[in-house]
Amino acid sequence: MTGASCWWAPAGGSPKFPAGLGTVWLVLAVLACAGPTPPLVAPVERAPWLREDPQRCLLLRDLTEDMETMAQRCAEEFVRENGYTVSPATDDSTRWVLEIGEGGAWPRVFATREGTLEDEASSSQCSMRQCLVLFRLRRQTLACAYRAVTMSQVFTRLKLEPGGIRDVRCGDRRA
Repeated sequence: MTGASCWWAPAGGSPKFPAGLGTVWLVLAVLACAGPTPPLVAPVERAPWLREDPQRCLLLRDLTEDMETMAQRCAEEFVRENGYTVSPATDDSTRWVLEIGEGGAWPRVFATREGTLEDEASSSQCSMRQCLVLFRLRRQTLACAYRAVTMSQVFTRLKLEPGGIRDVRCGDRRA
């Protein structure tokens, strides 16, 4: 198509489809696609088979965050639900997990756990097989001691590991 048959091209449109109308449609299409995305809304009810496992993280994953961030959010929820922070344990008994050596009535278990860990994790690290999240102990005499929450790389099998971890160089940094 050369010569007289392309008389409309330099003018920016055709007799059937003017240039101004095409621009309007293009702008509308861009605005429709670039609008704000609706926020993620957590479902009210989880599938029963998911709730059966108290060591499974039930948080929705934000796919823009890395594994360490998701592991940290899961571990923080786990210690909060199981009564290790200053916040009370969840009322949902399907989320409660006993540590090795614990037993007896749940109120007694929660009384010994209450306020032992900080609300927020200190650090997190994930490998190909598992994630490890550290929480600082809240006791002043143990300012440099931590407890570890471990989980699988798919955020299941959450467990507060027995014993603690002590940072031997912490005293040097605090001086």
